[in-house]
Amino acid sequence: MRSAKHDPPRRILLLCAHLLLVSALRAQESCRVEAKLLLSPEETQSVIASLNARKERPGRVYFFDTSSLDLLSQGIIVRLRQGSSKNDLTVKTRLPNEKTLYDPSGGREKFKCQVDMSAGRGTLSYSIENSYARPRIPETGNDVSRLLSAGQEKLLQEAQVSIDWSRVKRIADIKSTDWKTKHQPHFQKKLALELWEWPTGKSLELSTTVGRDAGPSAYRKLQELVKAKGLSMSGNQEFKTTMVLEALTHAAAP
Repeated sequence: MRSAKHDPPRRILLLCAHLLLVSALRAQESCRVEAKLLLSPEETQSVIASLNARKERPGRVYFFDTSSLDLLSQGIIVRLRQGSSKNDLTVKTRLPNEKTLYDPSGGREKFKCQVDMSAGRGTLSYSIENSYARPRIPETGNDVSRLLSAGQEKLLQEAQVSIDWSRVKRIADIKSTDWKTKHQPHFQKKLALELWEWPTGKSLELSTTVGRDAGPSAYRKLQELVKAKGLSMSGNQEFKTTMVLEALTHAAAP
């Protein structure tokens, strides 16, 4: 017969496991959806005028990966932003199997759970964003790895990815400009418009953030808005990060 003195620790372990499960489920339920459409970047000025976009904010966006995009192939994005409103280093995971993660920083860092919806499909993502106020932009993977916070390192561990930081480098330097639109009918929040420009191309994204259950509806409303305004969608509706990184690495290939 098991001694009664062993029961309290067992109950404690079961309680802890239950609390972790509840925390993870609540985190997933609280995930917001960012519905995104890529528009024709050649029509940027027409889009700005049609949507009454205001508050133009310039910036730069840098991405870090290997020449063969080993991080991106595992669903990992390492991004640094600098500008008038955003100065941060972000580690993001897009998990194809929709594995549920809870905040690895325990609430001490800026953890976000989000469903990225593009081309009508949603992909669950988790990220940790921390401020970056240094003037120098890192160039190598080893430089970046030394800048990661404890929460960001733990997020990569929980995503179960393998990264050889010695092969990682800065592979993208993108000029970014973003705007906020005035309130549009059928949207509770203002829409975001973001233009990325790099030496071989441009990308223009219109997006809105809504609750988890409203994602498909928001995506349809974006399409209807673009059609009503007579604007053109891009023929490529990939995630813009994927599109840009693949374009840059293909252009750099011998």
